[in-house]
Amino acid sequence: MKFARARFAAALFVLSSCAPRAYICRPASNRDYLPRLKEIIKGAKEKLYISQLYFHMDEITRPLVFLLNEAVDRGVDVRCILEDSVSYNAEALPLLKRIGVEARPDSGDIFSHSKFVVADGEKVIVGSTNLSSTSIDRNNETNVFIKDKKLGQWFEEYFMAMWNGDAFPGSVTSGSVTTVETSFADEALIGMFERAKERIALLIYGIKIYPGEKENPVMKVIYALFAAADRGVKTGAVMEKSDYNDTLNKMTDDAAEYFRSRGVDVSFDNEKIITHAKLAVADDTVMIGSSNWGYGGFELYREANIVIKDEALAKYFYKYFLMVKEQGAAK
Repeated sequence: MKFARARFAAALFVLSSCAPRAYICRPASNRDYLPRLKEIIKGAKEKLYISQLYFHMDEITRPLVFLLNEAVDRGVDVRCILEDSVSYNAEALPLLKRIGVEARPDSGDIFSHSKFVVADGEKVIVGSTNLSSTSIDRNNETNVFIKDKKLGQWFEEYFMAMWNGDAFPGSVTSGSVTTVETSFADEALIGMFERAKERIALLIYGIKIYPGEKENPVMKVIYALFAAADRGVKTGAVMEKSDYNDTLNKMTDDAAEYFRSRGVDVSFDNEKIITHAKLAVADDTVMIGSSNWGYGGFELYREANIVIKDEALAKYFYKYFLMVKEQGAAK
């Protein structure tokens, strides 16, 4: 494990010093997600792999089934892995199989929470959006679209590792993007917070704190955040305030109080809008993906996250953070 963590730290060092190169990495958040997803499906020529928590059949997602059917008809190898414990998938999996998609539940041993689609080992959309009308058409969600062969190949290998039950690939860097190995989101966040000099902005959907457990990965991330605040970095977080999930609210209330006690500015989103985004911005670096701030999200689950060192994208997502914060202030 020490070797693996050292390897990941080395990848982040490469990211911090790499030169720009020709590739595409663009935001695909909120209502921009669906058009980009459709574009990826329609453009797939050989392979299309989908890893999702669930595929809820509704007015927004059912048209995607027709697009997947068309992809199968033109000879694309379409595969889909869904989390076996989610009830929605009991309807989705048989339907996908009927149209020729190789669809299966995950192994059941590990909770699959990753949310990405990769086409032809080159085009990827990854982030927080689930395949449901609520997530796609109403929530605050953060995602990016990537077009890059090295990164696309990594996501394809990651998917096939889940498919075959093989070992997961180590992280790779291409241009300004580094993939984050499953169970290494905490290491990525700690590295970002330790390097931050001016500001850290966080959107947090789910968080569970473990006061007193110094070796808990969640607490290590939180301590790194507090250390940044102590050295004068402007630190802020917007957390989800639900209008129906009291359990979630209790956890975010506890975390907000704890953060505020150490000088982190915390506010809540508008409870009429679900902020399901998982976002960290530290100066010119961004982390996007599926991991919530919990022991499961940092250590146990199958997750998909990336770290991007790009000033323009960091500015975009910081403005996105401010938008969500303003939504909360306007409630």
